[in-house]
Amino acid sequence: MRRTALIVALMGAMMGGFVVRMASAADPVRVTTSFDVKYASAVLHQVSRLYGAGFGAAEVSRVDQDIAVLRPDQPKSWQFNVQYKGKPQSLEIRALLDDLGMIDLDFSASPEAAPALRAAVDSYLNSRGR
Repeated sequence: MRRTALIVALMGAMMGGFVVRMASAADPVRVTTSFDVKYASAVLHQVSRLYGAGFGAAEVSRVDQDIAVLRPDQPKSWQFNVQYKGKPQSLEIRALLDDLGMIDLDFSASPEAAPALRAAVDSYLNSRGR
């Protein structure tokens, strides 16, 4: 009887751990794009419109200033605690500039925010014939 109770207790603990891992935040989704660095500020402003807090004008300005002095092949990243549709989330931005003035921007966002982020980036760039 003790052995059965011990096995049941261990199985319960294992299942509890599994459920906790399943309930944890989903892995971030990457949204990547590459374009002429002259559009970086405008793209960042488009992205900032998606978030209620945490990535506004001041944060866009800081990232934009860092990009302005970014040297080719020297990656830079920024982390932000943001609000998307009233929920706290994280946003990571990574940038890499090449020798030709093209920038790779890589956004890591929640699965919930990623489609809107992709649409915001693509909408802006497509409107510029990019």
